[in-house]
Amino acid sequence: MSAERDRVISVSLTEAEWQAFVARHPEPVDWIRAQILAQIEEGVQAPADALRGLGPSHPWSSRRA
Repeated sequence: MSAERDRVISVSLTEAEWQAFVARHPEPVDWIRAQILAQIEEGVQAPADALRGLGPSHPWSSRRA
């Protein structure tokens, strides 16, 4: 049994936002995946320590109020 898991990201967009996005990026899933992989390759991910100082209401915080 493998410990590997697939991860899913859900983003809520209005219909207008979605239409504007796919007008610019006709393959949105491929585009998002490419952006994530590019960030990993560049090592640009913010370290968890940098995010710990954010309050629970901050959008980047993993802590919830």
